[in-house]
Amino acid sequence: MKKLLACAALLLAANLAHAQGVGINATGAPADTSAILDLSSTSKGLLVPRLTSAQRAAIALPATGLVVFQTDGAQGLYWNAGTPASPSWKQVGEAGAGGGGQWTASGSNIYYSAGKVAVGTTPTQFRFTVQDTGSVFRVQSNNTTGLMASLGGYGQVQVDAPGVAGGRLALLGNGNLGLGVANPTNKLSFAPVLGKKISLYPGATGDVGFGVAANRLQIYADNPNADVAIGYDSAGVFNERFAFKPNGALAVNGNTGAAGQVLQSGGSGAAAAWVNPARLYYGASTQTLVLDSGTSGFIPGLATTVTTSTAMTALVSVTIPVFTTECFACGFGGGDFSIMLDGVAQNLLRMRLVIGADETFSATQPVTLSAGTHSIDVLINNVGPNFAGYGGWFDEPTRAYLTVQVFPQ
Repeated sequence: MKKLLACAALLLAANLAHAQGVGINATGAPADTSAILDLSSTSKGLLVPRLTSAQRAAIALPATGLVVFQTDGAQGLYWNAGTPASPSWKQVGEAGAGGGGQWTASGSNIYYSAGKVAVGTTPTQFRFTVQDTGSVFRVQSNNTTGLMASLGGYGQVQVDAPGVAGGRLALLGNGNLGLGVANPTNKLSFAPVLGKKISLYPGATGDVGFGVAANRLQIYADNPNADVAIGYDSAGVFNERFAFKPNGALAVNGNTGAAGQVLQSGGSGAAAAWVNPARLYYGASTQTLVLDSGTSGFIPGLATTVTTSTAMTALVSVTIPVFTTECFACGFGGGDFSIMLDGVAQNLLRMRLVIGADETFSATQPVTLSAGTHSIDVLINNVGPNFAGYGGWFDEPTRAYLTVQVFPQ
């Protein structure tokens, strides 16, 4: 009797399962009316058959929709998207016909080429769109030698301004980079706007960089006490060679020189240095020097001083126009003049002049200058003898001049 009752219960359960579905759970709750099999648990899951890829391929006439878990290769759930006679196994989530997803697997990689991708927004005209919805978009490499991005081929990179394609930044396929320029024609181009262009140290004070004014390139510093220096850097230590001071002075190796000095090149083997001018011009006095026979005197105003910090060579040139008063039967007159260095004559040039005539005499004399200050002037003599009693030599200072050229030894 008990056996008969058990068989009847099993038949009844089978009929109920056929009509309502099977519910497997710990509470005895019936299956959902829409499910043929309803599994319910808070601590356990569904375990489908586990096969290797070879075992899966060896299944004879797999039913369409048959599901297995592949344990090797690209592990995951696989199902037959084909027919028993012509199976086509797809991994769950794989793109393609019957794959159930949009990404396509290629070994351990996935790709998508059928449409557009968007993050934080709806796909529009671009293949890939990212919209900031509250957090910053970042591409980061934790490897110090890692490659952040690689842009190859003939592509361009554009960063748009609002409503302007490429209005912020444009990197063309030829390597030209434009800031505020959509079509840069140079390796680095800026928008055609005057003002500061490159800020090397931005800030409220101390801002330095490059700017553009009308037809003018500017190297600027906002701090009125800042220098603009040129030099070289060795191991993080800057070595100044030239500097433009805020007051406009030019410093060479930290030295601004003395007033009146000039910058002299040292050639390829030495640094440039401040030296006394290589050429000095001095005007003559407007006075007239009248000498009787046998007398001498310094030409008024035709004198100068030269100061050197080291021994130098001076090339002293003097030009003097002279004339004599007329004298009956005097014939010719004679005289001489000397270039004087610190009161010592450096030469003696004899002059011979027809009475009543005028002429210009000149001489050039190299002299050696020791370090210090030196006086240079011109002494003229009326040696006669035919000028006796007739006033002798006359100097015309407005046309006389003295030239001193100073050179390193």
